Amino acid sequence: MINAVHISKHFGAVKAVDDVSLHIQKGEVICIIGPSGSGKSTLIRCLHGLETPDSGELYVNGEKVDFSKDSTRQLAHVGFVFQLFNLFPHKTVLENLTLGPIKAGGVPQAQAEETAHKLLKRVGLDDKAQSYPAQLSGGQKQRVAIARALCQSPEVILFDEPTSALDPEMIGEVLNVMKELADEGMTLAVVTHEMGFARKVASRVLFVDGGKIIEEGTPDQIFDHPQSDRLKLFLSQVIHI
Repeated sequence: MINAVHISKHFGAVKAVDDVSLHIQKGEVICIIGPSGSGKSTLIRCLHGLETPDSGELYVNGEKVDFSKDSTRQLAHVGFVFQLFNLFPHKTVLENLTLGPIKAGGVPQAQAEETAHKLLKRVGLDDKAQSYPAQLSGGQKQRVAIARALCQSPEVILFDEPTSALDPEMIGEVLNVMKELADEGMTLAVVTHEMGFARKVASRVLFVDGGKIIEEGTPDQIFDHPQSDRLKLFLSQVIHI
């Protein structure tokens, strides 16, 4: 569904993404792990066009994304969930969900609202439809953000550290929604620090450091049989037995 070929992204002298190639197949759950500053978030943002790669090519469903033009159409079915929610504070939850389908997709308001209510029920928040983001907890905001991404009928959803801004007691409610999506066959790519989630839900785990994919494999291969010294060191620092 998504194929990145030798993509790189620099910020000044910093190589945030350094000649990375990866593919995401339909139905896969890819978890991207690694230390802070390793390039994980920049990589996932490049896969959605939120950052334009300096070099390399990105394909969505076999079609090359043309970054020199408006790539909105090509990326229309790639959803994105941000670390800090990115909800419009002056709009209600319902308005946050319906704005994109109505304005960008031309969906009639009544139809957009019907879909939004169904998705809010799915994440357990239909009673918050008329609330504003400031009235929600962090976990509720992120569940609304997931529902908003689903409103675009995505074929794949990319998550950029969706739980890192949450209090510990709110993390589980967001991970549960993501696990339900995975169980239903939704294609997901998740930048995460939640090793338990990656071990339990991922079909493939990528370990990124220094802007490169250092190692990739199944959760069993990555967590129980790491090959590189860098991955072994990382796991020893983040997994406490």
